[in-house]
Order: sequence, then C-alpha cells, then structure tokens
Amino acid sequence: MCSIALEMEKLFMDIPELKKQIDRLLADAGYDQIKPLLLSHKAMTERDNDLATVCYLCTIYEQEREAGQDVIFSKISCMRELLERYTKLKFYLRRIDFDIMDSSRNDFDQFLVQNRISSYELLRVIDFSIIHKDKVLRAVKGEQTEKAAVSASQEQIEGKEQQEMCFIICTNDSLYAQECIYYIEHLIVPENIKIDVVTVEDAVSITSAYNEAMCYSKAKYKVYLHHDTFIINPYFIHDCLRVFENNPQIGMLGNIGAPTMSDSGVMWDRDRFGMLYEQHIYETELLANAIGSELAYLEVAAIDGFLMVTQHDLPWRQDLFTKWDFYDCSQSMEFIRKGYKVVIPNMKEPWCVHDCGFINLKDYEEERRKFVQEYLPIDV
Repeated sequence: MCSIALEMEKLFMDIPELKKQIDRLLADAGYDQIKPLLLSHKAMTERDNDLATVCYLCTIYEQEREAGQDVIFSKISCMRELLERYTKLKFYLRRIDFDIMDSSRNDFDQFLVQNRISSYELLRVIDFSIIHKDKVLRAVKGEQTEKAAVSASQEQIEGKEQQEMCFIICTNDSLYAQECIYYIEHLIVPENIKIDVVTVEDAVSITSAYNEAMCYSKAKYKVYLHHDTFIINPYFIHDCLRVFENNPQIGMLGNIGAPTMSDSGVMWDRDRFGMLYEQHIYETELLANAIGSELAYLEVAAIDGFLMVTQHDLPWRQDLFTKWDFYDCSQSMEFIRKGYKVVIPNMKEPWCVHDCGFINLKDYEEERRKFVQEYLPIDV
C-alpha cells in the first residue's frame, strides 16, 4: 500500500477517538478547549464533515460567550445533538429560501423557541448555508417576501400514456433522507405521471443499492439521487420528461457533466457544464457553466452522481465498483457503450442544491484505477 493510502487509513482510524474527546469536553463544559483541539488535529478536521461543522460552530460559541449569552454548547449534551440542531436549522432556513416552507413555518418558530436559537447562531447559519440571505432574514423577521411564481397547473405531457417516475435514494442518514423526500413531495407532477420514492439503507455499495432498487421498481423513469440532493426546480419532472420524449436515444441525464473524459479518469480535470448550488461546510456557492442557448441539451461523456435520471434500465457495475466512487462515470460509459446519449439539459437556473460538505476520498484512488482500466482510453 502506498504511503498516501497508509496515511489516509490512519487518518480515518483516528477520527472516532477525536469525536469521543469532543463529547467529553461537551459533557464537562470544557467549551474553550474544543476549537484548539480541533485545530491541533487540522488534517482530520478538514476531512470530516462532522468535525469541520463543530469547528465552524465554535465561532457561534465565541460570539455568544463575548456577548454574555447562554452559549450554543450549553444547550446540547453531545456532538450528535449539536449536529442535529445545526442541520435542522439549516433545513428550515433553506425551505424559506426556496419557497417551500408552507405549514412547517409554525414548526420552525417552535424550533427557534424550544432550542433557544440566538441571533448569532441564526445569522451565522444563514451566512454559510443560504443563497438569498437578505430574503431569508426578512422572512425570519416576519416581513413579507416575494416568492417565485409557480404555476399549480397539472400539465399533461403531450401524447403520453400514464407513466411512473421513481426517485431512488441510497442513504445512511434518516434526517437527510426525509428532507430530500420533502423536496420531492413539493414538485409539480404532470397529471399523467405517478411518482414513487424508494430508499435503500445499509447498502454495502452504491452500485448494489441502485441495482436492488432498479430491479424493485417498474417505473420507466428513475431518478437516482444522493440523500443530500434537494430538487428546487418545481418543474423538474416536466423538464426531464421533455428532454426524454423528444429523443428516445437519450438514456440518461444529469445536472453537471463533462463532454470529454481526461486520461486520469477524473471528471473534474476537464471543463464541466451545467448549474448547481453546492454547499460545503463554510459556504454555499453557485456552480454554473451554461451551454449554448440554442441547444436543448449538451451531450457529455459523464455526469456527476448527485443526480442521475434514466429512461432505460442498465445494470450498475457492482461487479467492478464496490465502494462509493466512480459509479456515476461508469454508468455514463455503460449507457454510451449501449449506443445511448448521456446529456445535460439546458438550464436557466439550478435545478438542485447539493449539500455535500467535504468529499470523502478514502477509496477514491482505488476506484479510479478500476475505472481507467475498464473504460479508458475512449473516443468520446
């Protein structure tokens, strides 16, 4: 095993112990020691979403402490409660951001009171996780905000009989999965389309999970998405079907993709096209590289796996990819091998928010080598 792989293995073995130390400090009210502890293990903190989030929340603690207020760490008993508190607050605020709060606004108001959310905590979470910050802040204050115009009409997809679209979510986090489903339930559904949601838990790999769900569902259209992908385009179903119905040779579409694949097999090494809001721990940013306005879609060599929509079923290569990387590039190549097109639709606005945090690259190199050996070079 190469030295980098050995260091990565050591890194991930040490993370659970560091989390236990933080839990002990929270239980003993040793709040001032949390941030120095995390910074003294900077390599681990920068590679683990939970640790990085706690480090970021230390800034809220410092502001509250200096203001003489009850501090965030005193309102929870362990790291799990702290992360759940932050995640729920972020989710509520994002619902306001994209105009799907509906009746859950009362739940949000109760959440703020019951959890004693300070203005420092609220402003900090808005700063790092919200796109339209001023809009959300006004809404939290009770001011009227302008909502995006959305037609409630149940337009039928022309010339189509009753069809089904199944949303398939591989998850190990019920809180994120429930939020992902919340957004699905707020999509506008054409009258001749039935939707279903299938979740797969405790999977040994994402390819095995997707194969299991694909065989279970009889839907013609399948949406494979991460539990941290939130669909904010209310016309998502309609827009996907428009792409598919105009070209049966399109086998799969995504939101972000690369027209060509580099010799390294790494999609990020080439220009990627599409639009997406992507949240990391400390910021939410717009990723946008629009395709020509005259094109309905852009044909690509591979799409990013946070969202993959198909109108044909092809087996996922669980014989080859046994972890959580390169399944997306592999499936793109499998569709192309079968003569189908893989495309990115022409989007005017992002269709999704990907709340991905830091990317776990523990098994990335091993899976990359498999991909290169199986698929490259390829003339795409």
